Amino acid sequence: MTATQSRGFRKGLIQVAQGLLVLIVATTFSLLALWQWDRAESHQELKAELSRIAALAPTSLTEIHQPQIALDGEDANRMVRVTGRYLESFLAKGQQVKEQEKGLYEVALFEVSGSSPRAGILVAREIVTSELVEGSIERAPIDSKVELLARLLPSQREDRDPQARIKGDEGSLSRIDSALLVERLKDPTLTLYDGYLLLHEEEIDGKGSELALIPDSIAEPTIPGYYWQHLSYVVIWSLMALLTLYLPFYQRKRNRIAS
Repeated sequence: MTATQSRGFRKGLIQVAQGLLVLIVATTFSLLALWQWDRAESHQELKAELSRIAALAPTSLTEIHQPQIALDGEDANRMVRVTGRYLESFLAKGQQVKEQEKGLYEVALFEVSGSSPRAGILVAREIVTSELVEGSIERAPIDSKVELLARLLPSQREDRDPQARIKGDEGSLSRIDSALLVERLKDPTLTLYDGYLLLHEEEIDGKGSELALIPDSIAEPTIPGYYWQHLSYVVIWSLMALLTLYLPFYQRKRNRIAS
């Protein structure tokens, strides 16, 4: 093989290697775009499923959920009816009361009638003001017969008011999560439900309550990010794939102009 042929052979190998590298990189970007597209579709499908569950007719809490068992995703967002009595009342700070505005919720521990074993669940009752903190407004009535219509939601997993945990205030909750009460229960025989109830209607001893109800909401999809974020990544990765495929042609064009 002559020197010219050898140089031509090496040049050909380099071009093939460069072509393969371009194809590998472009394929990787394309697969990333398809992956984000799949996540976007899954996000919308899960959101539609959560909305469907939220629209189901109310049912009894004890029929779909049990104490000391993790809340099933298929039961989250269900409207439930439950009877029982309030045992304790807490304040949950740092909660969303309006768009871009944080405030306080009154959250009460509710003993569920007919639960086996005997158990309680947290109820987010209402948005409260500083007056409640000062004690001039009554909290949830203790030991009265109560009937509730509420939405069953997953426990909050992140502290909304980290200072409540640091200060060790027994009357405050850093987030709405029954796990925070395990070591604080006045009655150690009481078990707890996972999740909490977002109050819609309340009757105490047969009379309706007038409360500053918390706006209704349903649990968000567990897929990280938002639908538009996934779509933006689809566009970005697709552009990167196209740019990778175009670069060799651009380089050849520059070489021809330079020569």
